[in-house]
Amino acid sequence: MFVEARTRPVLAEVCRLLGYPDSNAILLRHHTNAVYAVGDVVVKIAPGDQDLEQVHAMVAVVDWLVAQDFPTVRLHPGLSQPVLAGGHAVTVWQRLDPAHDNPITVSELGTLLRDLHALPAPPVPLPVLRPIHSIERSVARSEILNDKEQDLLMGRLETLATGWETMRFPRGASLIQSDPQVRNALRRFDGRPVLSDWDGAALGPREWDIATIAVHCRRFDPPGPGAFADFTAAYGWDATSWPQFEELCQLRELQMIATNARKSRPGTEAADEVHHRIAGLVDDGADLRRWHIL
Repeated sequence: MFVEARTRPVLAEVCRLLGYPDSNAILLRHHTNAVYAVGDVVVKIAPGDQDLEQVHAMVAVVDWLVAQDFPTVRLHPGLSQPVLAGGHAVTVWQRLDPAHDNPITVSELGTLLRDLHALPAPPVPLPVLRPIHSIERSVARSEILNDKEQDLLMGRLETLATGWETMRFPRGASLIQSDPQVRNALRRFDGRPVLSDWDGAALGPREWDIATIAVHCRRFDPPGPGAFADFTAAYGWDATSWPQFEELCQLRELQMIATNARKSRPGTEAADEVHHRIAGLVDDGADLRRWHIL
C-alpha cells in the first residue's frame, strides 16, 4: 500500500545518497506521489507500479524544457535521475517558493501554456494522450466504486468516447503538460512563475490542457467565476468558440473522477470526494456542484 510508512524508508535511502539528513523532512503531499521537502530540494517518490520508462521520459522532457529556457522547475543536478530506491522511481528537484503568499494566477497559467504550446515537439519518446483507455483502466482498478457507480461512469464514457474519436482539434497537437493547474505551478524566488509536475507529459491536443484549466475554474475554489476569461486573454484564443469544447471538458472531468477513484482507498476522505463527484453527474443541474481538491 502506498502510504507514508512505506515511503519514509525510501526517502531515508535517497537522503543518504544526497548526504542530507532525513530527520527534518517535511511531507508536502501523499496522493499520486509522495512529495517531501528536505533542505533545498524536493524528493518525489512514485508508486511502486509506476512505469519506469515514463519516469525516464519525464526527466528527458524537463531537461529539454530547461535547454529551451522554458520556465519550469528544475531537477537537482547532483545525481543521475531517476533514482531507484526500495522499488520506487524517485526524482529530486530544486526547491522553489510554494507561492502560498502569492498564488499563481490563472492568467499566469495562460501565459505559461501559450509558451509551452508554441514549442516544437521534443526529441523524446512520449506517450500519446489516450483518455478513453485511461478512464477504462482506472474504473476497472478502483477499489471504491460500487456496481452502480461503475455502470454510470462506463455509460458516460461510452457516450463521450464517440465524440472524442470524431473531434477535430483546431489548435492541433503538441507537447502538453496534461494537468495544468495552480497547484502544479510554483514561483522562483524572484517571483517568476514556472510549471511543475511533468508526470503526465504527453503528445496530445492543446485543447486538453485548456479544458483542464476550464474544469478547475468551474469546479474548484479558487479561482471561481470569470477566471477562465482571464486565462483566455493571456493564452490568446477563446476555446469556448469551438463547438466541441464543452464535450471535451466533460471528458476531462470524467477522467479526473476515474483517476481519483483508482488512487483512493476505501473509507478515506478522498473516496468520499469521489462519490460526491459521481453523484453530481446525475444530480447537477445548471449549477455545477463544486469539488474539493485532492
